[in-house]
Amino acid sequence: MSEAQIATSLGILLLVALSTHIFYRRPPAALWPALPLVFFSALIFAFGDLLSSIHHGYDSLHWFGMLMVYTGLLTIAPGWWLFTTGFSRMVGYRKVYFHKALPVLVTINAILWVALITNPWHHQFIEIRPFMRSEYGPLWYVTAAVNYFALLAAVFVHASEGFAAEDPTIRAQCRFLVAAVAVPMSMNMVYVFSPVPLSYDPTALGYAFSCLLFLFAVERRDLFVLERVSLPSVLDHDADPIVIITQHRQILYANKNAHKLFGVGTLTPGAPIDDVLSSVVPSFSLERAGKMQSTLKEHEFTSPAGVKSIVAIEVSTVEKSRGHEAGKCLRLRDRTALRAALDESEEHFALLEALDLAMGEGLLFKDQNGDIRYLNEAFARLWGMSTREIRGLGKNLHQCLEEKLREPQPRTMQRMWVPGSGEFESTKTEVCDFHLNDGRILEVITLSVQTERGTQGRAWRMSDVTKARQESQAMIQAQKLEGLGLLAGGIAHDFNNLLMTVLGNTEIVRKSINAGSPMQSTLGDIEVAATNAAELTSQLLAYAGETTYMTEALNLSSLIREVSGLISVTIPKSIEIDFDLTDDLPLVRGGSAQIRQVLMNLITNAVDAIADEPGKIRISTGVGFPGTRSDRGARVQHGEVRGKMVHVTVSDNGAGMAPETLAKIFDPFFTTKFTGRGLGLAATRGILDSHEGQLKIETEEGKGTTFTFLLPVESESICSDMKGEVSDPAGDFSNNDVLVVDDEEGIRSILEKHLVSAGFNVHLAESGEEALITLDNMGDSLRLVILDITMPGLSGVQTWGKIRENYSELPVIMSSGHPEEALHKLDGWNTDYDSFIQKPYRRKLLIESIEVLLQPSRATLVS
Repeated sequence: MSEAQIATSLGILLLVALSTHIFYRRPPAALWPALPLVFFSALIFAFGDLLSSIHHGYDSLHWFGMLMVYTGLLTIAPGWWLFTTGFSRMVGYRKVYFHKALPVLVTINAILWVALITNPWHHQFIEIRPFMRSEYGPLWYVTAAVNYFALLAAVFVHASEGFAAEDPTIRAQCRFLVAAVAVPMSMNMVYVFSPVPLSYDPTALGYAFSCLLFLFAVERRDLFVLERVSLPSVLDHDADPIVIITQHRQILYANKNAHKLFGVGTLTPGAPIDDVLSSVVPSFSLERAGKMQSTLKEHEFTSPAGVKSIVAIEVSTVEKSRGHEAGKCLRLRDRTALRAALDESEEHFALLEALDLAMGEGLLFKDQNGDIRYLNEAFARLWGMSTREIRGLGKNLHQCLEEKLREPQPRTMQRMWVPGSGEFESTKTEVCDFHLNDGRILEVITLSVQTERGTQGRAWRMSDVTKARQESQAMIQAQKLEGLGLLAGGIAHDFNNLLMTVLGNTEIVRKSINAGSPMQSTLGDIEVAATNAAELTSQLLAYAGETTYMTEALNLSSLIREVSGLISVTIPKSIEIDFDLTDDLPLVRGGSAQIRQVLMNLITNAVDAIADEPGKIRISTGVGFPGTRSDRGARVQHGEVRGKMVHVTVSDNGAGMAPETLAKIFDPFFTTKFTGRGLGLAATRGILDSHEGQLKIETEEGKGTTFTFLLPVESESICSDMKGEVSDPAGDFSNNDVLVVDDEEGIRSILEKHLVSAGFNVHLAESGEEALITLDNMGDSLRLVILDITMPGLSGVQTWGKIRENYSELPVIMSSGHPEEALHKLDGWNTDYDSFIQKPYRRKLLIESIEVLLQPSRATLVS
């Protein structure tokens, strides 16, 4: 074997060794497949060179060897250029300006390779001469120029970085690469351009030299590795204790913190790890840890010195080359401080949860991005949702809550839900009430939150204030009633006395003139005006709950039947009345006139709601609490009835009411009518308050309104003592003495005229003291006392008490233009001998009241 063949064979052996080593080690991904391509190209060249030099006598084999030689040459330049591009990107070279030329280079070499294999027909590539240097054709020179240029460009890139790169490791690696490219290229150029023909081509020997350089650089200079790193140099400075064990659970390595944790001399290389772990952390098992690698479990660690701590042991696999397991790495993370912090935070959270439950308020916190960071159960319950549902709504939460509101939020509050808006980020606090569709009222407070740790956002605090608002409204209403009661009571006495004087004198004048006199009409107008004024005063007193009346046992169904004729006359014919009255309804105690007024007020309101359209009004009675009209719409109720009750319901299918109208329905002088005083429903409420009843209103716009009032059932069904067989008021009480006691001269004069016309002997007194003197002087001859309640000095109530001390069976009619609560509290009130009449009253009512008391059976008792 010649020297050339020996050199070529040596190059082949080194190329095979380096290629195998590269496949075994696998180069970095950025150099794959460029680096194997370079060495396989060189190997093809070397095999072809050896084949062509051995078989000179066989033309076909010789030609096949030369074909392999030039195939290797045509692929090695693109391989080096691809490698240069990948390496420059891997280590951060400056931009390679010719990387886009690689496809052009591959295309040219592919065309030249076609020219090579067709050379026997055109002979434009090379003329092979055995034992002599071949003669090169024009295509060969093109091949040499193109590929030499590509290789020189690769050398230039590596050489420039070999001097310019800042990292010394990269500079050294670049110099090795320059030598690896330049040596075989130089030898090939020497062989081609040498003026003296050489006996063999030294290019394969140059490849062998490049292989030696690569092997040396990879093994001794860590080619393709930027920094040589040792395991102790990395792990000894790790903050966590780390122990590396073999597959057979023997200690291979432990860093400084591991020795410090386990105790010096405990982690001896080669010692079994199981014995060490069982003594310091008995709850840990390597078998279980291997099966639960994704879960970090905490364990109590007891050092040889007796110091206890909490550790989490992370087990990972240590691999050798090609993924073969070499052992396990145990990293022990100290969780003592973290566990203490977690326990403290859990304690704080439990305290916060306890405060949440104690306060009962809904809490919500959003950070600056609008994400919900905190939400308690109370907030979710207020809105009828779960915390998961609310968190799922995310930034759309306020839109969902808006659908549950009866009226929209204020615009400022709406913008405070939106992160990024000026209102959300502002520091001001906003307070408002949310009115929900189900009738509840939520008080909402939103405020900006900024903690010392930098947490920023906005918080919402909500609480159900429905009962509080109702109580507040009731208190305001009570204050209104008290104020109006004081006003009404203050003027009622004097005003009703004036009205009584007007009515009384009008009656007397009308009786004294002919029925056909033109003055009758004028006097009639005066009576109507005075009567209306008296009714207005009565309604004011009813609204204020200051009415005084004589109670009796009432059957509400019977009462409605009694007024049904009046009802049918007062409503338009286009409105149909439907009665659904319960028979044998339990009795209630109240004033029949007042309950009639309540019924007429409610029916009048229903008629006004239907207006001129055809409609229907339904009046029903029953025992207990009636069902609701509908879940929709608005509702309000006033008062409360406990125990057994009866109800009266008046429903219409009119226009209904808006929530704003319903909120003001009991306000005095509030009306939606073109005409009207706005006292009907206000008086209704006052009357029901005086009867300890309840009023409930349900309404829906476009569907109608239902009024329901409830009254407590009387424990004993006792009919009114005031009712009896009363004869027509003939007004003949001849030779009967009556004492009129009133501080108003006008009232005394009117009563004197009425009573004289009825046959009475009238005696007058302007004070309680004077009345008692007159009574003592007359003794038992006096048949009746008409006593005003409100008088200066000795009041009517006090005078009545003095009379009853000595004359227990003397009939007394008490009268006043201003009702007194004391009238209900009089001890010894007996309806057989005591009666009350409200000013202003007419002569007919006065005579009727007298006849009730002075029945013939009673005259013998007085005499």
